[in-house]
Amino acid sequence: MVKDSRPRAGSLAYYPRARASRIVPKVKYWPPYEGDPKPLGFLGYKAGHLTAYFIDTTPNSPTQGQEVARVATVVAAPPMLVAGVVAYAEENNSLRELTRVWSKNVPEDVRRKIPTWRPNEDEGLKKLEQVKDSVAEVRILGMAFPKLAGLSKKKPDLLEIKVGGDPVKALEFAVSKLGEELRIGDVFKPGDFVDVIAVTKGKGFAGVVKRFGVKVLPRKKRKGRRVVGAIGGRTPGYVPYTVPRPGQLGYHRRTEFNKRVLLVEEDGSKLTPKGGFPHFGVIKTECVLLEGTVPGTPKRPIVLRAPAKPPQPMEAPEVLYAGIPA
Repeated sequence: MVKDSRPRAGSLAYYPRARASRIVPKVKYWPPYEGDPKPLGFLGYKAGHLTAYFIDTTPNSPTQGQEVARVATVVAAPPMLVAGVVAYAEENNSLRELTRVWSKNVPEDVRRKIPTWRPNEDEGLKKLEQVKDSVAEVRILGMAFPKLAGLSKKKPDLLEIKVGGDPVKALEFAVSKLGEELRIGDVFKPGDFVDVIAVTKGKGFAGVVKRFGVKVLPRKKRKGRRVVGAIGGRTPGYVPYTVPRPGQLGYHRRTEFNKRVLLVEEDGSKLTPKGGFPHFGVIKTECVLLEGTVPGTPKRPIVLRAPAKPPQPMEAPEVLYAGIPA
């Protein structure tokens, strides 16, 4: 008889297991991109899961060309406002900010999010013209409005999004979009792969059995059962970091790679099940349907980024039906 086994629950690859510093995750890496300038990311809000029926286009798959059913995630993606432009220069193999331009076309309630916000579009564009020869990377300041997605949150969310392509053309593109709307269809299309960056569901303070999956000790154990039997030997004279210890579980910033975009829908109500998504409701804006699951709870900000490790390109799948809750 084969003994039941399972992998260790707490991987040391994710140390330290600390709480995320912010609910809108910061993008630490932007992949290289060649081609016409375009933003390499977008900010949305998780709505819920569906069962999507589509024609499988995976090359050499046993189900290639057949109808398959997969769990899919709906992410509400209301239009973002390009509230600013940031220009960076390269210095000592790192980025140094040259100038930051804030648009005049920003709602007044933005002051709730940025109390020190002051538009400097006119003088900022002049300075940008002076330093354009030193620009190595251009990013736009995307401003997402949760209330457009049906959330009760009033304060907008800010995200720096890199503009891919040649820095000179990227700067021209960013300046032309300053103060205008950016839609999900301008960044991603069906069939693209994206990386999902989000904060996972928080589970609070947890013990070693739930946090790392260690074995529950025998009944006759004197000093507890749901504990580590020994935390180390006499040498070294400290507790190694590899020993499972109780602490924070969940609410971690995580990145999941290569989620395929199945559908970009302008009318989110078409993908909303009867009665709305649990804990979210009816999607009243644009949305995107991703194959698989994504981290976090409903209403949580989700950053969609161009893939850092892109797989072989695949044609867009033909979605036949999506609407049954998974």
